[in-house]
Amino acid sequence: MSARLDPRFAALIRGALLALLLGGLVAPIARGEPRRVNADRVAAAGVRVLEGRHLRLFTDLPSEPAVDELPAVFDAAVPQWAAYFGVDESKTAAWQVQGYLIDDRATFAALDLMPEQNPDFANGFATVDELWLVEQPSDYYRRHLLLHEGTHAFMQRFLGGAGPGWYMEGTAELLGAHLWNPPTDVRRSKLQLAAFPATRDAVPMWGRVKTIRDAAAAGQSWPLDAVIELDNTRALGVEGYAWSWALAALLDGHPQFRDRFRALTAAAADPQFNRRFRAAYAADWGDLQAEWQAYAATLDYGYDFARMAMIHRQPTELASGSAQAAIRADRGWQSTGAVLLAGRTYRVTAAGRYVIAVDGDGPWPCEPGGVTLRWHAGRPLGELLAALRPVGADAEDEPAGPRDSLAAAADLSPIASFASPLPAGLGATITPTRDAVLYLRVNDSPAELADNAGELQATIMAIR
Repeated sequence: MSARLDPRFAALIRGALLALLLGGLVAPIARGEPRRVNADRVAAAGVRVLEGRHLRLFTDLPSEPAVDELPAVFDAAVPQWAAYFGVDESKTAAWQVQGYLIDDRATFAALDLMPEQNPDFANGFATVDELWLVEQPSDYYRRHLLLHEGTHAFMQRFLGGAGPGWYMEGTAELLGAHLWNPPTDVRRSKLQLAAFPATRDAVPMWGRVKTIRDAAAAGQSWPLDAVIELDNTRALGVEGYAWSWALAALLDGHPQFRDRFRALTAAAADPQFNRRFRAAYAADWGDLQAEWQAYAATLDYGYDFARMAMIHRQPTELASGSAQAAIRADRGWQSTGAVLLAGRTYRVTAAGRYVIAVDGDGPWPCEPGGVTLRWHAGRPLGELLAALRPVGADAEDEPAGPRDSLAAAADLSPIASFASPLPAGLGATITPTRDAVLYLRVNDSPAELADNAGELQATIMAIR
């Protein structure tokens, strides 16, 4: 006869195994104060202490400005964490975390300063009162890791939990991405959390955008559901951190989704967080799926969430005749409102002049065929692109794509649409395999829409 393990103990064992597996995650919440450190003993081992209001940091790294300013970075983050998570700032006044910035693991192990729950963590680890950081290859990434783990500690301390894996790590990555401009007087230092990286040089060694772009180029972008399924029972690799960040950044940056995402901080300790998340977006889950597909395919530094946000229109079947739509040059995908019916053939034509870029010589005029002097994503800059968003109960599960009548069906991806748009240019013939709404946009970087202006006129005609 075999004994059955009490579910309460099974949960504790799973938590312990999780702590051993996940190098950058957080430990189960444990109230209490940080361990006491013998100042003379650590000093004799070459470990010094950096004091801040909210962070007491022990490190074996030599003194240099980018290291010594870390308590000031942490102190500047606390009121921003409080504002983001809706915590009364007065409640954080006495909060202090004890941290360990480690160059030589053996030194901290000999001093009994490694985390008992996870002594072999890879880069960072946090509990409610303590956090550990392994030295990183850039000043930016060192600060990022401090803010990432600090976000975990803050959420545990003031929210009572950090949510499932994608939300826990996505939020920590979101708020860890930052701008830091320290003047001579550190009391006036300026920190901005949740700063979407403008360039690769602004976030050296971080690598999240590259991971997403490499996956998209290889046709291996993660579906939205795959990201949401990242939970506290499996370890997150580099890809998991990147996709968790990408989802959190989309939800936090997109005007249609931002308010609901931030309201979910109140559910950080709820075991049913994902159920609440899905319920919050149930009314426009299809819109979120569509945005995710387009975003994952085009994500880049400086992504302009406001201008890339899709414009949706009330759909109307186009069984015969024609329809017109004005398409702005400074926006992402825009619905024409026309539902193209499966098996029928349509001709899309476009006309008009608009500005696709501005440089030292002035604005670049453009027509729907694009500017062949400069290309983006393998197509002429400013060229009109088309995509289909299928309609129907299961449309978002199996998105169909546009079919160019000149192309062989075998050469087309069965999952096309926003990830694989059709170059429409001045004109294109489309035969959809499913009823679908036609969306259009001009070809440009998602970071370079601000200098575009004007619009084109598109005509959609049913021809057979």
